[in-house]
Amino acid sequence: GVDRSMAGSELLEQMKVQAVEYGTRYERAQVFMLDVTSEETGDDVYTKCVYTPDLTVKARSIVLATGAMGRVGKPFPGEKEFLGQGVSYCATCDAAFYRDEVVAVYGVSTEAIEEALFLTKFAKMVHWITPVCISKDSESGLERNKLLDQDLLEQLYECENVSHLEKTKLVEVVGDMSGVSGVKIKKQGVDEEEVIEVTGAFIYGSGGGSKPISDFCQSKVDLDEDGGVIVDANMKTSRDGVYAIGDIRNTDYKQVVVAASDGCIAAMSIEKFLNNRKNVKVDWIHK
Repeated sequence: GVDRSMAGSELLEQMKVQAVEYGTRYERAQVFMLDVTSEETGDDVYTKCVYTPDLTVKARSIVLATGAMGRVGKPFPGEKEFLGQGVSYCATCDAAFYRDEVVAVYGVSTEAIEEALFLTKFAKMVHWITPVCISKDSESGLERNKLLDQDLLEQLYECENVSHLEKTKLVEVVGDMSGVSGVKIKKQGVDEEEVIEVTGAFIYGSGGGSKPISDFCQSKVDLDEDGGVIVDANMKTSRDGVYAIGDIRNTDYKQVVVAASDGCIAAMSIEKFLNNRKNVKVDWIHK
């Protein structure tokens, strides 16, 4: 537990610090592919391999814990193609990749505002794109959308590195082999489409947050019809040595304490797997 209320990002930082202090090696990188068998890796000992643009990690076991921050609904052209290569649904997860870069945030929701506000701490410019008008003039002055968090909205407008494009539709995410290079937009009342140069596109359309992030492993482990990784009671997937915990499992109980419990079960299952035990070893029984 913690001794006071705190934001989720601060709690995550505390967890990371504690893990590192106990010997965990922490690397921030975007995973684009896995190998999960000795046939794929060509190694009978380190039968698992994680591929990122920055490094390749070999292991005897893997835990999948990417969560469920994906977006449901029809994707924009280019969105699916560049997912993990510039397209993201989680600023808290990926903002650090865009330090001193130009990014776009699309969506008219409090979630989009929170994510844009977080990105302002890293990116040199954040283009917030909304398909509708957030503010309108009235007899009593300027009125803003009452469905949005007004305090967060005010904070975002006060940021010098934020450009708000109202009444603007996202048409397409564009890029090349190196990733996202821009977003194509169309402003209301303007015939021509235009491309804004960005290296990151954070998209928060309708229904954001409920789709498991499992695209990188969909051909490696069994998934349910909604993209959740299927596991047994020990958090084991359809592949030996590969486990999944938290929201990537696509359960109804999307809470930190549930993910932490999954992690404990997976850790004990991995200890059993690596040591070829028949039973889980518990630390409160001493023989």
